Order: sequence, then C-alpha cells, then structure tokens
Amino acid sequence: MFRIEYSGSSYDCDPHETLLEAMLRQGVNFPFSCRKGSCHTCMHIAEKGRLPPKSQKGLSDEQVEQGCFLPCVCRPIEGLSIVPAGKGSVKRKSSTSRKETFLSPDPEMWEALDNGRVLSEILEDFYIRVFSDERLSPFFHGVTRQRVQEKQYLFMKQKFTGEKVYFGDRPRNAHHWMVISDDLFDYRESIMVESMRRHNLPEHLIERWRGLENSFREDIVKDEPWNRKIGDMEIPVSGYGEVTLEIGSLCDSCGEEIDAGTTVRYHLRLGTLYCPECMQSPAE
Repeated sequence: MFRIEYSGSSYDCDPHETLLEAMLRQGVNFPFSCRKGSCHTCMHIAEKGRLPPKSQKGLSDEQVEQGCFLPCVCRPIEGLSIVPAGKGSVKRKSSTSRKETFLSPDPEMWEALDNGRVLSEILEDFYIRVFSDERLSPFFHGVTRQRVQEKQYLFMKQKFTGEKVYFGDRPRNAHHWMVISDDLFDYRESIMVESMRRHNLPEHLIERWRGLENSFREDIVKDEPWNRKIGDMEIPVSGYGEVTLEIGSLCDSCGEEIDAGTTVRYHLRLGTLYCPECMQSPAE
C-alpha cells in the first residue's frame, strides 16, 4: 500500500489499482473523463516520488520533465506527493535514473546483507509474493520457487561480491521469451523494494540495488519474444531440433532411458528431450 499526499491530506493506493481509482474510492473530487490516458483531463504533477513510465506515455518531453503524469493509467510504485497540473512548483526528474550507477563488487551491500543471510530472506519473501501474484506467476510456470531463488541468490551474490558463483544465462537470454513491459518491470521492482524494506535494508542501499536491476531493463523489457543469442548464433524461441546423443539420457516425456547413439528430438527453448517413441508428438 502506497501513501499519496494530495491537497493537504493523505490517501492510500493499492499496487493493483490506478491512482485515479484510489482517489475515487476514497471520495476525492478528482477530475477525469476517458480513464484510458487519452484525454489528459486527469493530468497531475508528482512533486515527490518516482513515476511508472506508463503513467507518462503520450506526454511531451517538457511535461515529463515537469513531472506531469496521468493518474488514470498510473499504478504507483512508491509513495507520491501530487498537485494538479499547472500548480507544480519546479521541474523535477525521476528520483532514480534507469542508468543509475551501482558498485560491483559492493562490500557495503554484502555486509548489510549479513554475508548472504539477509539476501536469502529478502529473496524468499519476494518470491513467495511473486509466485502468488496473478501478473507475475505465469512467467514461472513449471519452475519451482526454490530453484528460482537459488539462481537469483547466486546471481546477486556474484554482483555484490565479485565471486564467480553464477553460471546461468545472462538476463537477456534468461528472459528472452518473456514479453515484459516497462509497467510490469516497475511493478515487479515495487514488490522487491517492499521486500527489502521489510528486512530493514538501508534506503541508500535499496536505491543502489534498484540501480543494478535497472541496468538490465533494456535486456528484459520488450514487445515480443527475442531469440536466445549465444555468441553470434541465435536460437529460435520455439520449435524442435534433432540431435544424436553422445551419452545416454532420459526422455523428458515418458522417463525411459535413451541410449548413447540414439537420435532424439529436443525443444529449442526448453531443451527437453524426447525418445524415438515420444518424438512424434511431444508435448510443449
């Protein structure tokens, strides 16, 4: 729940509702018309707080610089202090740049995370919420929460300590098939920030952590899936290929053993293998 300061009063806004919906729910006389971000009737200025990019879509560069935004399409990612458009005090910029610098390695961060103990607690808190969230949980279908937490722990530990402990995909390849908007990226970030605050991570370190995650925004946010890229080779998002095994394996469909020298079918993105009996009609 975020606090919205407006006209000398304080109001609450749930992460799942727009700022306009929150104001109307609490009986505030708030201007609006289309509710779709088209007419700009509801335009206000945020004097304090960071705005989700979607709330400023369609505005001029000057309006964005002034902190103008559209409450009807704004799902806050932190507390805001707002005034009607035309009554804003000074031009302002987002409190956290997408390209904000971060330290790597970061001894101060790792010490604050108690050499990993608090990091584990933050990630557990975060992924419990993510796996039960209707907007984020679909991205983790078929993957256990424990496995996701373990991989993210190693990724963050490597960033904060400089130790080579993570051997998974880089963010671009790990998210290559996921269609993620700026709004969804910010929504996910807001949940992470709440988890960090619940475990008392200092605010300046929270901002630094956010800077790290935002440095990967361009590798994650997209309108359509990307092919995985390994060196100069691109691997399609979907489809199947065939390969002759050099060592034995197990069929991911029926569980039967597959001998070395057998030609099998495999899913290009998932890597799942199918024995000759199952390869005629493998399940996605």
